[in-house]
Amino acid sequence: MKENEFDDRPWTEEEWEKFIECSEIRAAKYGELLETFMDDPNCDEIIAREMGWDEPDDEGTAADVEWMNSIAEAAVHDEEIEEFIRRREEGLRALPAYARSFEFGLKCHNLLRPYVQAEADPPDDDLIAAFSESRLIAVKIAGGHAMGYEDHTLCGNIVCCKRSLAAADKCLAALESLKARGKVPSEVLDPLIAACREVRSVVEQHIAELRSRVWWV
Repeated sequence: MKENEFDDRPWTEEEWEKFIECSEIRAAKYGELLETFMDDPNCDEIIAREMGWDEPDDEGTAADVEWMNSIAEAAVHDEEIEEFIRRREEGLRALPAYARSFEFGLKCHNLLRPYVQAEADPPDDDLIAAFSESRLIAVKIAGGHAMGYEDHTLCGNIVCCKRSLAAADKCLAALESLKARGKVPSEVLDPLIAACREVRSVVEQHIAELRSRVWWV
């Protein structure tokens, strides 16, 4: 990842937010183009043109290609890669925010699945939100962990964790709404609501700890 173009300091959370949002928009556009033109014999050319990849002066394209090439060149020792992945996964499982949120997501999935499967069409919005957002909490923590903890990616990690916290908020709101509406029995929802609040607190603590390492803001 390049440093901020105006100085040598690492990116802030705000800069990472903009970068990730832009990346998500481009990824969504790519997905739509692929779905639309996947059967066209000129699919690759069309997508490259629509994405702007065929324009030599496209801002950031040359740097992005150079960055990807450097990664490809570095990925020459399979054993080193496997060892890196193994250590990264061990570190992820050791994170309380990930371990607790993963356990909660699995619990929420197992307890709510019968109610999701019994839903008529269209399904209940709160039920689907609780079911899906509960699993995103751990996914976003894992995404932040994958970015790493070095100065140049730390705020990107934090942004991912903020999205984990947002998923926890959405899940909690959906669970509380389900209880208020009597959609799912309280004996099922009460333990999930309590667990979600605990997970949210742990994620908040994780974000605070990461922010304590940021010296350039």
